[in-house]
Amino acid sequence: MNRIEDRELDNIIGGDTISGTVINAFANIIELLLDAGRRVGSAIRRVSEGNLCPLE
Repeated sequence: MNRIEDRELDNIIGGDTISGTVINAFANIIELLLDAGRRVGSAIRRVSEGNLCPLE
């Protein structure tokens, strides 16, 4: 194994990492989309069944 000098260490580019913050953001987006889908589906079902609260 060859010894690497300090000036050569500056040229090394590491791999890709995904931080916990990015994973948490994706999870929150997925949760938001699922919740929105449930609400829209529930609204469609209530309209089709005529089960709406009166506005008066």
